[in-house]
Amino acid sequence: MVKKTTILFVTLLIGFFSVCVEGQPIDLVRQRIKIDNDWVFALGHAYDAKKDFNHATSYFTYFAKTGYGDGAASKEFDDRAWRKLNLPHDWCVELPFDENGSPSHGFNAIGRNFPENSVGWYRKKIYVPESDLGKKISIEFDGVHRNSIVWINGFYVGTELNGTNSFSYDITDYLIYGGDNVIAVRVDASIEEGWYYEGAGIYRHVWLTKTDPLHVSRYGSFVTTELKNNLATVTSRISVLNETNKTVQYDIEEIIFDANGKTLASGSKKV
Repeated sequence: MVKKTTILFVTLLIGFFSVCVEGQPIDLVRQRIKIDNDWVFALGHAYDAKKDFNHATSYFTYFAKTGYGDGAASKEFDDRAWRKLNLPHDWCVELPFDENGSPSHGFNAIGRNFPENSVGWYRKKIYVPESDLGKKISIEFDGVHRNSIVWINGFYVGTELNGTNSFSYDITDYLIYGGDNVIAVRVDASIEEGWYYEGAGIYRHVWLTKTDPLHVSRYGSFVTTELKNNLATVTSRISVLNETNKTVQYDIEEIIFDANGKTLASGSKKV
């Protein structure tokens, strides 16, 4: 319980863990690494496969067999001629204006009338050290407009139709540990979603998140407060994922600090 006048200035720190599995401590540091730099980009095509780097033309598609991403989705695709850039990126704003363009794209030459400008491809190489083997690793996109498909080393990992949602994929099982890995993203902005300028591309940050198999889930902490008689009751709820193959015992400790770093309240729980 803390005073109402104080609660306005506090920060609730969540996720300080003391964890033991079979008596051995585990390092639960969550790494969230921004991977915005050193991507390459090229325009594809909305319906002409040849102009879309012969994507999805193999005998087996990536939906039929895992690891069969082809064309620009393949790990082996040669992207050396592509444009180098850093994210965030919007290719719509780079296009010329056209009277046949859509208001939602600012009358730029993109959309159904411009299939040659409406699909963009992004690729990036990332090195994952061998020491990461055993961790859970996800790739997180803060926003891609729109209809994005993501591959890791030619393995299809997911599709996100919405252009404003953030989304995440677990890529642990698709990675090469101790080597380079290729991220490929196809973005199709042919169809608009709203009445405002939407742009096109990976227009927000991208992150690589590394955790222990035992970890707080994405957006797994939720805090509410109840004010009564000039006092505030703080309630927190935490969702913890155990992605090991063992029964795990762990402690959760939560601390509320004021603006000066002074501890106002704390609590712990054994699970």
